[in-house]
Amino acid sequence: MNSSVEHIIIEEELIPLLTDTLAMGQKIRYLPFRGVSMLPMLRQGKDSVELAPLPEKLHKYDLPLYRYPNGKYVMHRIVGVKEDHYLCLGDNTYRYEHIKPEQMIAVVSAFKRGDKRIEATNFWYRLYSRVWYWCYPARKLLRMGKSWLRRRFK
Repeated sequence: MNSSVEHIIIEEELIPLLTDTLAMGQKIRYLPFRGVSMLPMLRQGKDSVELAPLPEKLHKYDLPLYRYPNGKYVMHRIVGVKEDHYLCLGDNTYRYEHIKPEQMIAVVSAFKRGDKRIEATNFWYRLYSRVWYWCYPARKLLRMGKSWLRRRFK
């Protein structure tokens, strides 16, 4: 896998509708995924998310939708809350992103995997989020070793 970040495809024409709907306090179900940055939790073209308006404050392990300055939309997990920004990381990525609060658009309140709807407050989902992040150092080390072996024995 290359180190580029996969982006969520949101047509610009839909942005006003999305923001207006969220501003009215309503939720939106969306099938946004292109790429593998949130594997194994979210699968490209199969799973959907329910976007909710931003709460007053986002917390560690929340899964927000945000916009890069270049206009691309991304959904990665918050793994650190700083005074003036959030540290975000995709479940299948290895580089931290520093995201300002004003870049945040919505937060995932639930996702649908197959026929099963899973709330973001679900105990098992919250446990998965923590364990997956706690395993980050080992996952990164394994990825670096695999990459080194691939280069070494080409």
